[in-house]
Amino acid sequence: MKITRTSKRKNRCLYDIFIDDKLSFSVSSKKVLEKFGLKQGQTLQPDDFYELREKIEFFEAENILLQFLKYRFRSKKEILRKLTFKKISQSTIDALIAKYEAKNFINDENFAESYILDLITHHPQGNFAIKQKLKQKGISNEIIKRLSEEYLSGENEHEMAIKELSKRETRYMKLEPRERRNKALAFLQRKGFSYTCARECVEEVLFGAEES
Repeated sequence: MKITRTSKRKNRCLYDIFIDDKLSFSVSSKKVLEKFGLKQGQTLQPDDFYELREKIEFFEAENILLQFLKYRFRSKKEILRKLTFKKISQSTIDALIAKYEAKNFINDENFAESYILDLITHHPQGNFAIKQKLKQKGISNEIIKRLSEEYLSGENEHEMAIKELSKRETRYMKLEPRERRNKALAFLQRKGFSYTCARECVEEVLFGAEES
């Protein structure tokens, strides 16, 4: 088996590798060509060829993963979806996840805690909505329960609802009482707050002064 040509695709970073004058596989960049010494005239034994393909796939998949983790934590489910979408083999995905779980780069509990704190701080919403988002990201019920007890108390939810409603207080106070109450309740419930929590906060923020 001999590499007879390497060719860069037009308008893309991919390089095609031709073995015995037939397109065999592609690599993602010139960096990969250089790292693995892929060049015209190189001779490969069949066993060496398959081992090389596995090493290249792992190297490219690792680069994809590190880029994916560059800006924030990711759940294991998000990582699986990303690597599967990139058509990485299951054996490589399993090996890569095992490597980075051992390094604690992939840790669903750490991800979930960071995600909850980000939502509480920057995107306040109801406890139900937060739990649903965690489930969608593949977080186990056990982890959700444990972190909910720490961060998603009724008191915290009340504070988040007050914070969100206060941003719209001036707008709602221009409305007639019935419309004001209905629109404010609908707004908070769309944000995932329970009816009980939403009702209490609407009365407190938008009708407290009138009652006093």
